[in-house]
Amino acid sequence: MNQIIMRTTAGLLALSALYVPAQTAAPESKLKVTFKQMGVPVDAAFTKFTAAIQYDPAQPAAASAQFTIDITSFDLGSPEYNKEVLKPVWFDAAKYPTATFTSTAMKVVSPTQLEATGKLTIKGKTQEVRVPVQVKTSGTTQTLDGVVKIQRTAFAIGTGEWQDTSLVADEVSIQVHAVTPLKK
Repeated sequence: MNQIIMRTTAGLLALSALYVPAQTAAPESKLKVTFKQMGVPVDAAFTKFTAAIQYDPAQPAAASAQFTIDITSFDLGSPEYNKEVLKPVWFDAAKYPTATFTSTAMKVVSPTQLEATGKLTIKGKTQEVRVPVQVKTSGTTQTLDGVVKIQRTAFAIGTGEWQDTSLVADEVSIQVHAVTPLKK
């Protein structure tokens, strides 16, 4: 179970790399993480995060995003596992209570797809990530969905015996679903 916790945290951080239009993400926005423990997919989520987003559909390349994720909100579905993942071997939440993503560039791939590039920082380690983002407009809202894959070991998530990637896979998938009002 400790292995699962480690994977989920890395995923959440990567997830924060996704783009959200308008100013802030709505309550229905989600940050999910998927990793494999002993070959079995495990889903988790960060339940508390903030997003400062600037997005104008008329000027998508000028967009920017800043995410701050509360590491203590990592939810594996079990209070016991949630507590375990906060320990130094995993997220070390006492020393690193937040993870962040700050965009550095936004590339327009098509009218409905962007690629966000930015700096993802988890557990004091920073990596550049690229996140493909699908943009969908419906009524007065926009939805941005993206997935990024990161390596948990690059962020020192799972140290000591937990560095063994045969128990908890190194790859973590972070999924962002951001809903924002359309900019007027």
